[in-house]
Amino acid sequence: MLTRNRQSGAVLVVSLVILTVLTLIGVASMSGSTLELKVASNSQQHDTAFQTAQNIIEIVASTSPLNTVNFQVFQTDPTAVNYEQDLKYVEANGTSAEAVVTYSGCRVNIGSSLEEGKAPASNFFRAYVTGTNSTGSATSVQVQGLRYPAAACTTSL
Repeated sequence: MLTRNRQSGAVLVVSLVILTVLTLIGVASMSGSTLELKVASNSQQHDTAFQTAQNIIEIVASTSPLNTVNFQVFQTDPTAVNYEQDLKYVEANGTSAEAVVTYSGCRVNIGSSLEEGKAPASNFFRAYVTGTNSTGSATSVQVQGLRYPAAACTTSL
C-alpha cells in the first residue's frame, strides 16, 4: 500500500512534454507545406507569364516585321533606325503580353560572293517583350534579336 501513495505524477509530466514536442513538429510541418504550396503556385504563375511572352516572340519571329501585308507590328514601312512599334497580345485565359519591336537597321552580310558588295543583306530588329499572367502577379521580361534577309540595304548599322 505504501508504494501507491508515493507516486508523484512523473508520467503525467513526461507525457505532457512529449505531447508538446509532437505539437510543435506538426505545426512546423504544416508551415513548411504551406510555404511549398506558395512556391509551387508562384512558379506556375511565372511559367504562364513566360509562355505568354514566348508566344508573342514566336509571332514576331514568324515573319519579317517589314512585311506589313502579313504582319501587323509595323503599320507603316519604317524608314529610320530605332523606329519602334508596339504589339499587344491577349489570350483567352486573360494572360497578356506586350512587345516593343525596334528596327535596328540593315547590314550587308559577310558572304562567300566572289563579287565585292554582292553578299546578301539583313534587316535587324530587337523585340522587348513583357508577359503577364491573368492576375498580374507574375511577369516575364524577354529580349529577342531578330534578323531577316533583305534585298538591299537603304540604311546601315
